Amino acid sequence: MDTVLLLITAGLCAVSSHAERQYHFVYDPKNWTEAQSYCREKYTDLATVDNMEDVTTLNNMIDTSTAAWIGLYDDVNSWRWSLSDTSFYKHGETEFRRWRAGEPSNINSAEHCTAMDEDGLWNDTHCSDSLKVVCSYVRGSDVTFILINKSMTWTEAQSHCRVNYTDLTSVRNMTENQKVQELIPAGERVWIGLFRDSWKWSDGSNSSFTHWRPGQPYNAGGSQLCVFAHFGSSGQWYDEPCAIRVAFICYRTREF
Repeated sequence: MDTVLLLITAGLCAVSSHAERQYHFVYDPKNWTEAQSYCREKYTDLATVDNMEDVTTLNNMIDTSTAAWIGLYDDVNSWRWSLSDTSFYKHGETEFRRWRAGEPSNINSAEHCTAMDEDGLWNDTHCSDSLKVVCSYVRGSDVTFILINKSMTWTEAQSHCRVNYTDLTSVRNMTENQKVQELIPAGERVWIGLFRDSWKWSDGSNSSFTHWRPGQPYNAGGSQLCVFAHFGSSGQWYDEPCAIRVAFICYRTREF
């Protein structure tokens, strides 16, 4: 049977919500990076929250005025190409970018795919947008770019390109950027193959559970990349600037 353990000492509270993980609340305010380092040094990592059972347990144990960092963060540096064949790229070519000024902006933490405008500059945008597509047909180091004059979402575009060609196009350098730009119809933008993962757990967990407060994640100004649970709002989650100093929740994998 699941047990709940409460231990308070030197500003620290520990609670076990299920057999594998024991949560530890640390009320010494730190920014998210400091909290992560502390948890990894003293315990296992910043807390991963898997389900509503965990949320309920935490709510029952924490003062309702408390906000505390958990291990969820927005990985804004995870951009990669749909075509992952490393033999296609020379050194540094996977890192070529031609973002428009102010991009990627990641408005509302929801812009995870990349479009090229008719001027050849890139924007991050919602993957559910419906845009025309540039696929690539790859043979060795040679590549041919093909405009698909039909609008679709990024995921649909990726599937279409993989079935009929090689993949959504990668853009390795300015020469290729110019070639793709020349295919874009006037006044349009097109999908290219650059995308990124979004919210990740500090410990690498693949848990897809979320408990956002309505209207969150908000990501005002593109700077709210870390997450705390606010126990005055039933433990619901807010994205906030990682530099804010608040309490935090660690976990330790229990030993039997």
